[in-house]
Amino acid sequence: MPSLALKDIPLPAFVLGSAFDIVSVNDALVALSGYRDHELLGMAVQVLLPAYPEHKLPGAAGTGGTREGSGDENGSIKRSGNSREKPLQHSRAPGEEKAGPAHLALLAKDGQKHLMELRAQTIDSQVFVFLTPRGGGGGGGGGAALADNNPQESEQAYWEWQGDKEEVYYSSRFMALLGYENRAFSGPVSFWEKHINKADVSLFNQQLAQATSGKRTKVNFSLKLVDNSGQEKWVNIQAKVRQSQSRQNKGQQVCHLVGMMKDVSKTQFLLSPGQEQERYLGLVEHLSICGHWRFSPDDEKFFWSSGVFKIFGIRPSNYRPSIEESAHFFVPSQRELLKKHLLTAVSSAKGFYFKTCIKRPSGQKVKIETIGEVELDQQGKVISIFGLFRDITRTEEVFEKLKLLAMVNYTIKVPIFFIDDNDNVVYQDLSPQGDSEKSTLFNYINFSITDYLALKKTTKLKGQIKRNHISFDKFNSVFNLCVTYEAQEGIYIWIVENVTDNFRKEQQQIISNRLALLGNTFGNVSHDINNVLGVALGAIEMLELKYAQGEREISGYIDRVKNAIDKGKSVTERLLAFTRKPPVKVVEFDPIREIKENKYLFKQLLPSSIELSFAFAPVHCLIHFPQGEFINILLNIVLNAQDAIKETGEGGQIELSVVLNQEKHLEIHVKDSGTGIAPENISRIFDPFFSSKSINKGNGIGLANVYSTMYKHNGQIQVQGKCELGGAHFTLIFNCQLEEEQVQEYAALLPGLNIKDKNVLILDDEVSISEFIALYLESEGAFTTYANNKEDLLAHLASGQDYDIFITDMIMPDLSGREAVNLVKAKFPEIKIYSISGYITHEDRKWQYPVLRKPFNSKELADFLMR
Repeated sequence: MPSLALKDIPLPAFVLGSAFDIVSVNDALVALSGYRDHELLGMAVQVLLPAYPEHKLPGAAGTGGTREGSGDENGSIKRSGNSREKPLQHSRAPGEEKAGPAHLALLAKDGQKHLMELRAQTIDSQVFVFLTPRGGGGGGGGGAALADNNPQESEQAYWEWQGDKEEVYYSSRFMALLGYENRAFSGPVSFWEKHINKADVSLFNQQLAQATSGKRTKVNFSLKLVDNSGQEKWVNIQAKVRQSQSRQNKGQQVCHLVGMMKDVSKTQFLLSPGQEQERYLGLVEHLSICGHWRFSPDDEKFFWSSGVFKIFGIRPSNYRPSIEESAHFFVPSQRELLKKHLLTAVSSAKGFYFKTCIKRPSGQKVKIETIGEVELDQQGKVISIFGLFRDITRTEEVFEKLKLLAMVNYTIKVPIFFIDDNDNVVYQDLSPQGDSEKSTLFNYINFSITDYLALKKTTKLKGQIKRNHISFDKFNSVFNLCVTYEAQEGIYIWIVENVTDNFRKEQQQIISNRLALLGNTFGNVSHDINNVLGVALGAIEMLELKYAQGEREISGYIDRVKNAIDKGKSVTERLLAFTRKPPVKVVEFDPIREIKENKYLFKQLLPSSIELSFAFAPVHCLIHFPQGEFINILLNIVLNAQDAIKETGEGGQIELSVVLNQEKHLEIHVKDSGTGIAPENISRIFDPFFSSKSINKGNGIGLANVYSTMYKHNGQIQVQGKCELGGAHFTLIFNCQLEEEQVQEYAALLPGLNIKDKNVLILDDEVSISEFIALYLESEGAFTTYANNKEDLLAHLASGQDYDIFITDMIMPDLSGREAVNLVKAKFPEIKIYSISGYITHEDRKWQYPVLRKPFNSKELADFLMR
C-alpha cells in the first residue's frame, strides 16, 4: 500500500516507541541535532528534548483508545481518514483568543539549543513527532531539508494537508510570512487564496488537482502574493505527494501533501530582468537567423543557445553539444575547422571568422558563418570564447545571383547599383564601375531626389520597372533604366545605360526618314494635283473654244471638269489623312456609332469600282481608346484593301463587319477581294517602312502605325493572308463595356429630301459654295438665305426671319462652326443643324452634328441631307 515515508517529511521528525525511545529519524533531524542516525536510534527522548513530558505520550488516544493508523519499523506512515493530528497545545488561528502552543528546546550534540514547536500523532503505539524550528534558538547550519543556511531564515513556512480533510495546518512561520502573528493555524485551503491573484489561484488549484488525482508526486511552483499588510512577495511552494487508502472509506485513495513555502522575492527580482533579456535575445536570434555559443577552454564545455540548436536542426533535449560532436555536422573537408580556430584563439587571444557548410540530420545543407571573440582575465589569459553561428543560406544565394548579374554587366559594361532600403550602397565590389566617380547613382544620373523616390516607390509596388529613353534634364542625357526590388533582402538593383549618343543618332535618322517620306508623299500629291489641274484646265479651254464656235452641246466637257475635281478631292483626302495628328486624349465612345457616322468618308475615298459593305451586330458597347485614331486605323486598313484590289486590275469588294466574340470583346473585321498577303510577308507587314506595293504606291508606315496604336492602348490586331473573298482579312480586337442601347443624340432631320417651303440659313466664307447650296435647295422648293461672315450672320438673325435649318461651315476666318451654331441655337433652339468642312480639327472630334466633307456635288449634298 502506498505510504508517506518519514524521510519525505521536510521538517525534523522522529518516531517514539512505547518506552519513550527514538526508533526512527529523518535526515532533517540528523542535520539539526548533529547526531548520526545510529546515535539517535534507541536514544531516550529526554536526551534530545530534556523538557519532553514523561507521564504521557503527546497526541496519544489514551489507554484502550481506538487505533487511528499504523506505522512500520522504517517510519512509514499508513494513514486513514480517522487519523488525528494533535499539537501539544492548540494554536490560535487569526481572530481567535486561545493560548499559544508549547515550545521545547532541542539539545544538539554540540550543546547548542534550538527552540522548537512540537506536533505529534499516535500511530499504532508509536508517536510521530514533528518539530518546527523557532527563530529564538539561534539556528544551526543544518536545518530541515528545505531550510535556508541563513540563521535568521532557519525557521521554515511549513504546511500540511490531507486530501480527505477540510483543514490545512499552517505553521507559525507560514502565518508570519502571510503577515499574521507568528502562531500556527489550522484552517481551510481557501484561507490563503485571498492573498493570490486570480491567475495564480488557477495555477495553484491546477497543481493541487493534479496532485490529488495522482498525476504528480511533487509540487513546485513560484507565484506572487500580497500579505496581510499589503506588501507584495514572491514565494516558492514545494511539497511531497503521497497516496494512501482511507480506512473510513475503504478502497478510496487519499492524497497527503507535506510542504514548505519560501520567500524568494530577492531572487525573483534578480531573475526577472535576466529572463526578459533572455526572451529578447531569443527574439533577436529568430529575426537574424542566428544563435550564440560559449566555449570554456578549461573544462571544454560548449554551450549552445536555442538559436544554435535550431540552425543545426536538432532538439536541445536530444543532444549535449561538444567540440568533437559538433564537428560531425560540418562537411568532411571542414570538420577540423572549428576546433582549429578555437585552439588558435586560445593561444593567440584573438577572435576569428569563417564561413562553412553544415549538414542537418534531415540531410539538408545549410551555409553558416561563424564569429568568435575571446574573453580575457586580468592576466590576459583566455577564460572563454563566445560567438555566433548565423544561417546565411538565403543571403549567399542572393549574393551568388548578384555576382552572376554583375559578371554579365562586366561583360557588357552596363553600370549596376545595389542600394538597400535605407539608401545605402551595398555590394559595391560587384559593380562594373567599381570605386570610380560614377560609382554613386546620383553622380551617374542627374535626377532629383523627387525623381529617385518616385521610381523607388513604383519599383517597390510592382517589383520591377523598365524605362527606355528616359531623361531628367530635357534630353541632354538619355538613359535606358531597369530597377528591380529584391523584397526578401531589401535591395534595389539599378541597371542603368547611358544611351544619349544612340538616342540622338536614332532621332536624326527618324527625322531624315520623315523628311524623305514627307518629300515623297508631297511629290506624289503634287503629281496627282497637277494631273487634275491639267485635265480641268484643258476641259475649260475646250469649253471656251466650243462656246466661241457657237456649239451648244458642251455637257461632255463639263463632266470632264467634274471628274477632275473628284480626283482632286481624293488626293486631298489622302493628304488630310496623312497630316492628321493623333489625339492625346483617350476617351470612352461607341465604336459602332462612330463607324456609322463616318460611312460617307469611307465611300468618298473609294472609287466606284470597289463596293464597300457594312454589317453591324445588334450590340451597344463602349471602348476606351483614342477616338481620333479609331477611324484613321480603319481608313488605313480600307485604303490598303483598295490598293490590293487595284493590283488585280479589276473592281472588287470590301466587307467591314462588327461582332462581339465569346470573350465579350469587340471584333472589327475588314476583308477584301484583293491580291492577299504572301505567307513570307505576314510577319513583316507591321514592320516600319516595309511595303509590298509597287514603287511610289506605299511608304510602309501605315500598318506600322496601326499596330503601334492598337497595342499601345491594349488592343490587338490579327491578320490572315487569304479569306473567302480572295484577299486579306484583318481583325481588330478591343476590350469593351456592354451597355443598354441609347437614344441617338440627334434625330433624322427630314424624311427624304422634302424641304419644300422650309427656311434655310446658310453660312460659308466661300461665296461660290454658299450660292451653290442655296441654288440647289431653292431648286428643291426651299427658301434660302446665306451669309459669308459673322457680321452677315448676326444681321440675318436680327432680321426677325424664322429659320428651320442651319447649314454652316466649320472653319471660317472670323468664327468657328461651333460658335456659329451657339449663336443660332440661342435664337432658334429647335432649329436643325448641318455642317460642312474641308478639315475637322481635333477639337471638333466630339461634334454632335453631321458633317459633309468638301468638296461635294449636288448628289452628295442630297444624300447628306437625306440621312
